[in-house]
Amino acid sequence: MSLTLTACGDDGGPSISDTANITTLNPTLPETSTSGVDGPTTGTTDPSGTMSDSESATEPTGTTADATATGTTTEAATTTDDTSTTTDDATTTDGTSSTTDDTTTGNGTTGDIDECQAPATQPPCDEAGDDIFKAIGLNCSENKAMAIPIKNPVIMAPDTSSYRVATHFGTAKDPMDPNQWAWAPKEGSRFLVIGSGTFPNLEGDGGLVEQNGQDTQPNGNPGELMQLPGVMHHEMGSNNGAGGTPFMNCDGVHDCSDTIANQWNGIGAGVAYDVFYMSFDLEVPQGTHGYLLDFAYFTEEWPNFVNATVNDMLIVWSTSETFTGNVTFIDEQPLTVTALDPYMTILPGDPLLAGTGFPGDGEGAATGWYTAKGSAAPGETFTIAISVFDLGDNVWDTVGIIDKFRWDCMGCVPNEVDSCGIIPQ
Repeated sequence: MSLTLTACGDDGGPSISDTANITTLNPTLPETSTSGVDGPTTGTTDPSGTMSDSESATEPTGTTADATATGTTTEAATTTDDTSTTTDDATTTDGTSSTTDDTTTGNGTTGDIDECQAPATQPPCDEAGDDIFKAIGLNCSENKAMAIPIKNPVIMAPDTSSYRVATHFGTAKDPMDPNQWAWAPKEGSRFLVIGSGTFPNLEGDGGLVEQNGQDTQPNGNPGELMQLPGVMHHEMGSNNGAGGTPFMNCDGVHDCSDTIANQWNGIGAGVAYDVFYMSFDLEVPQGTHGYLLDFAYFTEEWPNFVNATVNDMLIVWSTSETFTGNVTFIDEQPLTVTALDPYMTILPGDPLLAGTGFPGDGEGAATGWYTAKGSAAPGETFTIAISVFDLGDNVWDTVGIIDKFRWDCMGCVPNEVDSCGIIPQ
């Protein structure tokens, strides 16, 4: 990948730093947790809006009302001791299988490439820093048995007030546990908050709190873009670029989900403003067929701009050889204000929006937490890119919370119904 743009400027917010230069934002840390690879499970969507069929069977569900965050979660390791031995046709506790007599060590390595070699446990490393990749569970170390190292990190956001690494978003408390923040990290002690506007400096505890009316400002990021940034493309990519057969015969460049084009060209008027963009390269562990990423979507544009040319968009993009294009789609639609209209469960004035900048004026809503599920090929190196931007205007803002990137042993098959993407409650 050739992009080498990084953020510049100093607005008093977070900087892009390496591990040696991280700064402490919150000396008194909330409870942290350890997350690891998710094994294959089946089931239905839980009340938090996160698909239980894309989560580990050990992850708790139903702990909040209306898809609010409950703080941190814990995913169990796939073995109970340092070593385990598999036998012919044995199935491991994470749902992956082995067909040979091999020994799997505690670091997840094995002589059989058919076994999932993703880390069984993945200790977080975001407790004392402003690194946006560590904030979402990446690049904690080069040890592939305990972390997900990345290459070619790119941040295209000259206005650093368009993102924050925060311990919580807003001032609402979890209705099920008043000692926890409603919008808290899904792993570790921090998450990444990105937006098409600007954010204030963090609170003393590392939280991001916005006053009403702070959700309608343009920022200094790239604007008037007639194409999506970086590796992203709005054109249909299925059927070898002709479109019309989503997820089939990807051309390897354009959007093989065929979800972006109609809303980009039709509803969104095909012009992006206030564009935040980041990307990174990943090497897929052997025996691993996918990945998961948690997110929540907030926007000031709901409900007044549904089916309007003002149609902000959040995209997670993959360049995997198994699928190239938009991973964050619902019912064959991308994450826009118009497409998400039926899934806005946290409505204007909801107490859960307190301190996010959105409540109090009849506008502004959120989806709650969801999980994006993507496919990958064992052993390949591919790019993940994440972007949020105003589409058709540079005023009404949209915010995304991003957290907890992890490998998924089973993965998904893009052309199978309800396999990849997002399935809301």
